Amino acid sequence: MLFNSKKTKFGDIEIGEGAPTFIICEAGVTNYGDLTLAKKQIDAAVEAGADAIKFQVWRTEDMISKKAAKALEKELGYDWFERMKYKEFTSEELKEIKRYCGERGITFFATPHDEWSLNFLINELGVPFIKIGSGESSNYDFLAKVAQTNKPIFISFGMQTDEEIVRAIKTLQESGAGEIIVFHCVSIYPTPPQMVDLRKIKHLQELLKIPIGISDHSAGWHIPLAAVAMGVSVIEKHLTFDKDDPRSLDNPGALLPEEFKYLVGQIRDIETAKIQPLEDEKQQLLQKAKDWALQSIIAAKDIEPGTVITMGVVTFKRPAKGGILASELESVLGKRAKSFIPQDEQINHNQLV
Repeated sequence: MLFNSKKTKFGDIEIGEGAPTFIICEAGVTNYGDLTLAKKQIDAAVEAGADAIKFQVWRTEDMISKKAAKALEKELGYDWFERMKYKEFTSEELKEIKRYCGERGITFFATPHDEWSLNFLINELGVPFIKIGSGESSNYDFLAKVAQTNKPIFISFGMQTDEEIVRAIKTLQESGAGEIIVFHCVSIYPTPPQMVDLRKIKHLQELLKIPIGISDHSAGWHIPLAAVAMGVSVIEKHLTFDKDDPRSLDNPGALLPEEFKYLVGQIRDIETAKIQPLEDEKQQLLQKAKDWALQSIIAAKDIEPGTVITMGVVTFKRPAKGGILASELESVLGKRAKSFIPQDEQINHNQLV
């Protein structure tokens, strides 16, 4: 059974068993608040064939305590207020990003990191659904406010325990949330393979009984591909133009535009490979391989007329076409040769009696 045994609708989009994997290009903060770069991300997502592109929206004053960030700068490694402030998009820039997504024909949505951002996304941008990031996934007061929008919700759990995850989902459901899809996530940047724990996909499905996706921060794209083969419904992966740029922790685990295109194409290949083919069509295509790859019954030595066909006078070699298949050996043993059969030639029924 696939881990995601349920199908759900996010607006007009079907997600879950039997539906194509929903692929989200995560623009995140790897645009550094640069509108031109954000539009390049949108172009790259469209070129790759992603289903949607997701941005992040916040007001730094509402998301981060300026005084606490300064006081903890040495311990945290950065002054997180200053690190995030310049990456903000203005309201007008966000409206332009949404407009440009519409022009390019790709779904726009975002992660709000504070209440102002949530209200802006709902009331000003009219997003079709909301993504809750791992940082807010155990802020139950905020979850209730997201749920009250009645929008479908993607939610990542990259740092939460099972108990916190269950509480978060109950909070959303009891507060009036629409459809919910949970992302398996690991908030380590980049995530080393030994920390990914793909088994968590099945665990979350059994725990929550809802479709599961993956928000991946590992280097490369082989981990998301494995997740697709395991049955996830949604893939979220970051896009960057420079993996070594120190301005974002997302960069080492993000994909370059051409790599993102490979990811999408390979996901679609995996989906196709999971579909049972039409047997008649498959056998017609396999016949070519059978003709050269299977073995026929071959004369192991010169066979004189009247010779009884035994194991001592036959061998098996490719190709099968034109001869008797090795699997049909019993149909020739014990018969006699009607005519001379040279060594290394196929034996045919018309040569036997």
